[in-house]
Amino acid sequence: TGDERLALLDTDLGGANQVVVDIHSRFLFETEVFARRQRRTLGVSELNEMMLNAQSQAYGNGIDHTTAHPYMWVLKPHYYGSHFYNWPYTYGLLFGLGLYAQYHRDPERFHGGYDTVLSRAGMDTAEELGRAFNLDVSDESFWTASLDVLRTRMLDYENLAQKHIK
Repeated sequence: TGDERLALLDTDLGGANQVVVDIHSRFLFETEVFARRQRRTLGVSELNEMMLNAQSQAYGNGIDHTTAHPYMWVLKPHYYGSHFYNWPYTYGLLFGLGLYAQYHRDPERFHGGYDTVLSRAGMDTAEELGRAFNLDVSDESFWTASLDVLRTRMLDYENLAQKHIK
């Protein structure tokens, strides 16, 4: 039903938002921390300011600054041991969505490449995996197609949610 699809899209898009937007804020934060840390030790207020700036950059007009979380860097222990711990989540989601977009464009060609990707994932580079589908992951259009899958889902969500808006 429409309501069941709406619930599924809500969960799917909530997760995608976490992976694409929030993790982007973490990437921006880490990038700034590494750049500044080369020059000096950083204090709590500076780290908080960097976190808020990163969240603002990533979320744009979609953030309520009264609920932004300046101490997010304290809650994530991987900031202290792994550089750019989060980016593989975003890469994996968008790579998968790019393959999904390829499936919709050419299902027959997709099937041959899919088995190759599954058998080679973890051994081949991203570029090599993309070549199984004749895709160039260094081409911006591949990633735009990935985001277009999410855009389509957002439009579907909006349409289904209209009847619930009073």
